[in-house]
Amino acid sequence: MFKSFDQTFKFCTLAMAIALIYPNKNNIKKRLLCFGLLIISNLIQLYWFIVNIFESLIRLDMANITRHITVAIIVILFLFKTVYCICYGEKLGNLLNTISNDMIEANDKEEDFKNVMEKYIKKAKIGEIVWTILPGFLAMQYPLFAAICLIYDNITADYPQRYMVHEVEVPHLSNVQDDSPYFEFIFVMSLYTVMCLIPNFIGLEGFFCISTTHMCVKLKYVSCTIQKAFNDTTTSFELHNKIRDAIKRHQEALQFYEDLQNFFEPWLFAIFIMTSTCLSFNLYQISTLTSFDPKYVTFCITIVMHTYITCIFSSNLTQCAEEMTMDLYNAPWENRSDVIATKYLIFMIAKAQHSLQLGGYGVVVYNMELFVSIMKTSYSFYTLITSK
Repeated sequence: MFKSFDQTFKFCTLAMAIALIYPNKNNIKKRLLCFGLLIISNLIQLYWFIVNIFESLIRLDMANITRHITVAIIVILFLFKTVYCICYGEKLGNLLNTISNDMIEANDKEEDFKNVMEKYIKKAKIGEIVWTILPGFLAMQYPLFAAICLIYDNITADYPQRYMVHEVEVPHLSNVQDDSPYFEFIFVMSLYTVMCLIPNFIGLEGFFCISTTHMCVKLKYVSCTIQKAFNDTTTSFELHNKIRDAIKRHQEALQFYEDLQNFFEPWLFAIFIMTSTCLSFNLYQISTLTSFDPKYVTFCITIVMHTYITCIFSSNLTQCAEEMTMDLYNAPWENRSDVIATKYLIFMIAKAQHSLQLGGYGVVVYNMELFVSIMKTSYSFYTLITSK
C-alpha cells in the first residue's frame, strides 16, 4: 500500500523539517523566527570566519584563502537554499503535494501501474539514502578528524598539539585560543555549526532525487495507459476515452516537469558554480600539500559524488522521456483500424519528442556529458597546477 510523501520518505521529510524548509504555510513565521535565531546563535563563528577570510585576502595568502572559501561556499549554499525554500515554499509545496497525491492515488490503480510506482519509489529511496549519508559523512569528517588527532597527540606527545574543527585565528583570542576553556568552547561552537548545516543538504538534495524519479513515474503512467488502451478495449468509444485520459496524464506530467524545472533552476545553477569553485580550490589545496590530508581528498570525493548524483538523476529523467516516444510507437495501434485513435497517438508521439532536460538558466544542462566534462576539466586543471 502506497502512503503519502512524509510517510514514504521519512528521512527526507525529517531533514527538511529540521532544516526549516518543509513547506507549511501555517508555520512560516515560526520558521523565519527559528532561522533568525539560528543565524544569531552562529554569529560568533561567522564573525571569526569572515575576519580570517579578509585577513587572508589582504596578505594574499592563497593557501588560507582557498581553504576558508571552500568552507564559505558550503555556508553560502546553506543560507541560499534555506531562504529560497522559505520564500518559494508554495512552489515546493505544490511539487510535494503532487507526489503525495499520485502515490495515494496509485492504490486504486491496476497492478501494472502499481508495479511502476513501486519500482520508482525504490529508486527514489536509493537517492534519499545516499543523501542521508553523504552530507553527514562530509560534515562530520572535520570534527572527527580533529578529535582523532587530539586523542592521538594526547596519548603519544608530551606537548600535544591542538586541532580545531576548522583551523582559524580567533580574533582577540589568538594568543589563548589553544588554552582551556577557550579551546573547548571554540570546538563545541564549531561542532554546533557543522550540525546545523547537515539537515539542509540531506533534505533538499534528497527531494531533488525523489522529484526527478517521480517525473519518470508520471511518464511511464502515460505509456502504460496507452498500451492498455489498445490492448484491453473492445470498442472505439472505450479506446478514445482511454487515449484522452492518457493525453490528460501527459499534460499533467509536462506541467509537473515545468514546476520541477522552475523550482530547481536557481539551485541547479548555484550548485554548478559553487561545486566547480569548491572542486578547483580543493584540488589547489591538494597540490600544495607535502603529505596526505584526508580532509581535502574526502571533500573532493564528496563534491564529485554530489555532481554525479545530480547528473545521473537528471539524465535518468531525460532518458525516460526519450523512451516514452518508443513506448507510444510500440503500442499495438496497427491492430486497430481507428483513424481518430491513430491521429491522437501521432500528436502524442510528436509532443513526446521534445527533450526534457533540467538545467540552470540556459548556462548549464545536467546530464552525464556535463559530469564527464567537469571531470576532464578538473583533471586538466590539476595537471596544470602540479606541473613544474
